Amino acid sequence: ELLRIFQQYFMVSNGAQLIIDEAIEKGSNLHDLADYAVVQINDTHPSMVIPELIRLLTARGIELDEAISIVRSMTAYTNHTILAEALEKWPLEFLQEVVPHLVPIIEELDRRVKAEVKDPAVQIIDESGRVHMAHMDIHYGYSVNGVAALHTEILKNSELKAFYDLYPEKFNNKTNGITFRRWLMHANPSL
Repeated sequence: ELLRIFQQYFMVSNGAQLIIDEAIEKGSNLHDLADYAVVQINDTHPSMVIPELIRLLTARGIELDEAISIVRSMTAYTNHTILAEALEKWPLEFLQEVVPHLVPIIEELDRRVKAEVKDPAVQIIDESGRVHMAHMDIHYGYSVNGVAALHTEILKNSELKAFYDLYPEKFNNKTNGITFRRWLMHANPSL
């Protein structure tokens, strides 16, 4: 499990650094980073991109509140499972061992959620000290979608209902998949 956390962090950190570097090359002052990039959090494996982007922005002199606002306006979460128990949760002590520099950021994000919402079902860090990655994605992203209309309805009405009650405007549907013939006709019309 520790190796998996390290692998996930390695990938999101590299991606986040590349996003920032490329945005700067294109003229971003980082305060406008959301005009240059959107991060799609596809399931919960890349969820650490949220605290990592916040860390990178604050390291470059952006105040924490603004960094959180920037990240919130540029991250979108796609949920692939209707089973809440299948969503990734990491013991806080594992994160302290592998990514100790992200733990204070995650704790601050959780503190802000707990100050606004008293429902323990939506907390990022639960009473057992587990970090719910999907909860962080939902609170600190601008969009939440399922991968089929029925899937999204189940999320809204059952599995993520507490979040839908908080943020109905964030929930939407994106049907997953392609129609091969349509894709081929767009990719190579001469066929």
